[in-house]
Amino acid sequence: MRELLDFGDEGRDKAIVKMQKYKQTMAKFYNRRVKNRQFVAGDLVLRMFKASKAKDKVLGPGTYILEDLSGKEIKHTWYEFYLKKYYV
Repeated sequence: MRELLDFGDEGRDKAIVKMQKYKQTMAKFYNRRVKNRQFVAGDLVLRMFKASKAKDKVLGPGTYILEDLSGKEIKHTWYEFYLKKYYV
């Protein structure tokens, strides 16, 4: 009986090592695909097919308040993942 319990710990340890390796592999592939985008105030950005301008106010890392081209502030905050720089 005691031998079976020892074998269970060994199997659990192997599973933990395998799971950690899997997590590292997944993180490596995810980080390879992700593009870091940063905008400064006045940059034109595309959001849902409309051109907007980044405002001076930045709330946190990757979060922006936008205004349309007429200067009117857009109601919601936007995360950089959903924005794309617009080149004129």
